[in-house]
Amino acid sequence: MSQHSSIAWSNELPGTSWDDDLFARGGHFLQSTHWGAFNQQLGRKLFFGQGPGWQCFAILERSNKATRLYCPYGPVADSMVSYQLAIAELKALAQDQGAIFVRMEPWAPVTKADLKRLKHRPALKEIQPSLVWLQDLTKPRDQILKDMSKNNRQRYRNAAKVGVRIEASHDPGDVEALLMVVHEVAVHNHIVQHPDDYYRTMAQVLLPRDAATLYIARHHDEPVSAAIVFDSPTTRHVGHSGSMHAHRHVHPGAIMRATMVLDAQDRGQKTFDSLGVAPPGEPEHPWAGLTKFKLSFGGDYQYYLGTWELPVSPLYHAYRSVYSAYSATRR
Repeated sequence: MSQHSSIAWSNELPGTSWDDDLFARGGHFLQSTHWGAFNQQLGRKLFFGQGPGWQCFAILERSNKATRLYCPYGPVADSMVSYQLAIAELKALAQDQGAIFVRMEPWAPVTKADLKRLKHRPALKEIQPSLVWLQDLTKPRDQILKDMSKNNRQRYRNAAKVGVRIEASHDPGDVEALLMVVHEVAVHNHIVQHPDDYYRTMAQVLLPRDAATLYIARHHDEPVSAAIVFDSPTTRHVGHSGSMHAHRHVHPGAIMRATMVLDAQDRGQKTFDSLGVAPPGEPEHPWAGLTKFKLSFGGDYQYYLGTWELPVSPLYHAYRSVYSAYSATRR
């Protein structure tokens, strides 16, 4: 609890009313108790706070010799007034915890100009994507299929003919199939993935809650593609996914993606969120190839406010200068 704050910040997971309020406000899954439970299991220090017209889940983070509060796709607020109340409470909490700034992705009816006026600074690095690709699942099923490319429709309809079968699981033990493809993608694309225990913990926490679903594509019973998706009452978000390069000729990823979309509609969800995509007209963007795949299932771009930082301590400016220099050296 913050001694300077007018509200009580709790380190305990709230009850179900938290998620009821969050999703009624159109808030994101990353502000839910489910994501909080996952981060709690990772050993992170969490804070949950609510006030008139707002709520926020924040994580205390320490890296590069700096302490900060991070609100993934938050705080969630109903108005400019409630957003200002939220950031005042976040600043007080940050001061209590020795954080030099609050990092956030505001989920509120405010503009970038509003954020600058409120002394926010655009983050040097985006954490959660500000440009995502969404599919409208309230359309008739035939229209959802029609919005997909002809190739994707045919792959989905002919899956059995080529020996591809899709399984949906809530068994945490099945995460080993996801780890196999994640390792393949990391090697093939020369990227560093999360440690294996990160994915295992995610599965152990989220799958039994029905807050996530694990999909596995099998080609003649061999797992060749896998994905974990996060589920709220309104939205399905793609989390982590990958496919085995040697089986790309049967397109298991496309068959699995189409299945995940249509299953989400069967669950009554209204939106399928494919997460970050490259901006239109940037064919050299690192995400260009993956974006082409995502767009081939139909949908629309959605722009969010992006990642911002709210200074709390004079040390923030020194931190930002050092981090800018470090980032330039890395590039």
